[in-house]
Amino acid sequence: MTKLALIPLLAVLALALTACGKEKDKEALSKACPAAPAAMATAPTLPGNFPDVQGITYVGVKKDGPTTIATGYLPDAIGPAHDAYVAAVKGASGYSVTKEEQDVADAEVNFSGAGNSGQVKLVQTCKDRTTVTITIRPA
Repeated sequence: MTKLALIPLLAVLALALTACGKEKDKEALSKACPAAPAAMATAPTLPGNFPDVQGITYVGVKKDGPTTIATGYLPDAIGPAHDAYVAAVKGASGYSVTKEEQDVADAEVNFSGAGNSGQVKLVQTCKDRTTVTITIRPA
């Protein structure tokens, strides 16, 4: 009987923590951004001619087995950054958005195309910058 009484209590606690996390995200969105990370000397060529969005600054690219992971940032809030990637993927020949979602301070755009699949992960941690992580793997 005691274990059953804990279930509603745990559910309330989980909801409270989620609400607290969203408030923290909202607070972070109004913070000034620290200095931007250094840009790569040249923009990388991503597998499958993956589309760039206007304003992206790449700061690194690495391989993890067959997976390519590119990191960078956009000088935008999460909404415009999310919309830019949805439009770029939908507008790229042979690519499609398989799933996308946006929350207060983060968003994802999953895609497939050109023999690849992957995700663009977007996180806004300050007022005018959204970090971008593009993960591309063979489909």
